[in-house]
Amino acid sequence: MLGVSANAQRYNLGFGMRAGVTNFLGDIGSGDEARGFLFNMEIADTRWAVGPFMRWRFHPLFALQGGVTYARLQGMDVNSENRARRGRNLNFRNDIFDITAKFEYYPQVLAVSDVGFRGRYRTDYQTYFFAGAGATVHNPKGIHPNTGEYVKLRPLMTEGESYSPVVFQVPLGGGFFFTTNRQHRIGFEIQWSWTFTDYLDDISGTYVQHDPGSDAYIMANQHDPSFFNVPDAANYEAGSPRGDPTDRDNYVLMTVSYSYLIRTRNSFYRRNYSWMYGRRRRFGGTKAKF
Repeated sequence: MLGVSANAQRYNLGFGMRAGVTNFLGDIGSGDEARGFLFNMEIADTRWAVGPFMRWRFHPLFALQGGVTYARLQGMDVNSENRARRGRNLNFRNDIFDITAKFEYYPQVLAVSDVGFRGRYRTDYQTYFFAGAGATVHNPKGIHPNTGEYVKLRPLMTEGESYSPVVFQVPLGGGFFFTTNRQHRIGFEIQWSWTFTDYLDDISGTYVQHDPGSDAYIMANQHDPSFFNVPDAANYEAGSPRGDPTDRDNYVLMTVSYSYLIRTRNSFYRRNYSWMYGRRRRFGGTKAKF
């Protein structure tokens, strides 16, 4: 019984950290008229992302991953080639917490259990795809044109609307990783977060009337006619479109990660990583059992 119990302990639970970049697709910035969807993202507004995660590989084909990523989203109309957005001249910065639970699928046709095929325990390679559910905690800010400091936009109700600082999101994407010596894992992942809000950048609907001189008035409308060939000021008055309420805000996370795996009791690795067990090596001998 002791041998069976020890043999059932496998490295299928990992804890790690990830770091990378993020980019935003919404109502501020980008908007280049010749491009669409992902190609509409503005490289100049790429910012950072970092956070911890854990993964439980409970089956050869499936795993659960949970994590929290602290990231910055940013957009600036000055970087856009869209005339209306450049004339609008708004900007935002949003430091978010991306909280997700992902269900991962591992197609075995995209897995290599012994990279290099040397027959000894070497490097394992896995590709996976995921979908899940999560929340985005956010607090958009904009640069005050008079002070140059960042001002919280949600309390100002720049469009006369109140919105929640916590929104539901659906993370979709995929990645891959290499595992060496059973316990050290290096990976790469792309996550597309489809959110249920249009206010990550504080823009969605139309301009509304504010008291002249108030912060709400100043932050809501920063039209700059000095840009070449932009619409005139009448396009930025109360009642005029300020954003596009038909498209919700989205963002992309691209990260690299390191995780450390620990032993747990789960016998599926006998089926999934058979190269770890007593099969003959290509060059003879028998591999040790763990």
